[in-house]
Order: sequence, then structure tokens, then C-alpha cells
Amino acid sequence: MLLDTWAWIELFQRTPKGLAVRSRMKKDEVLTSALSLAEIAHWCNRNGKEASPYLQAMRQSSIILSVSDELAEKAGLNLAGFRQTSPGIGMVDAIIHATAESVSNLLLTGDPHFRNLPGVEFIE
Repeated sequence: MLLDTWAWIELFQRTPKGLAVRSRMKKDEVLTSALSLAEIAHWCNRNGKEASPYLQAMRQSSIILSVSDELAEKAGLNLAGFRQTSPGIGMVDAIIHATAESVSNLLLTGDPHFRNLPGVEFIE
């Protein structure tokens, strides 16, 4: 399964939803988009946290997947359709979704932008 940035944040904050993420991580191979590293670094900076331990935890707990030309193209083509069911979704989310699809994996998240998209396991 591929963890979205939302899942990592919940995990790092040790929320009840983060505990559900941790439980799922014990059952499946964990993948992460490289873009989630950027989003977590930004989240740390915005919240006055040192990013290194969080990024290291992500690297140790999951396989980091790069963004290829093909993924970027697919996400760009999918974005307009995604916005019909999820108006606030952005390009980074579309790329993360395309990354999960590219490896035939479920995207684990609770981010409302992904709620109505295929291939998503939504944590509530």
C-alpha cells in the first residue's frame, strides 16, 4: 500500500487515525511517493519541527518511489476528471494517486481530496 502524506502526519502525531495507519503498516509492504517527503519537510518547517528524524523514519519504514515522466503525464491528464468529484484536489495529490496506481497498490489516506477516487482506502 502507498501512504499519502496525510497518513504520515497522523502517524507522526500519534492520533487514533495514526494508530490505524500503524496497524495497516504491519500487514502490508509500505510505499511512499517522493513528493510526500517534500510535503512532510514543509509540514515540519511550518510546525517548528526538525525535519530530519521524520524523513528518516519515512525512509526506514517504506520504499520511496520517484516521480517519472510517465507518472507526471498521467497525473496531469487525470487531474481535470478528479476535480469533478473532488474540487479541491491539487497536482501533488494527483501525482501521489498516479504513483499508487502505477504499482497497482492501494492508496491509504484520510485526506478528503481522495474520498471519491478509485483505489483509495479511506481512514475515518
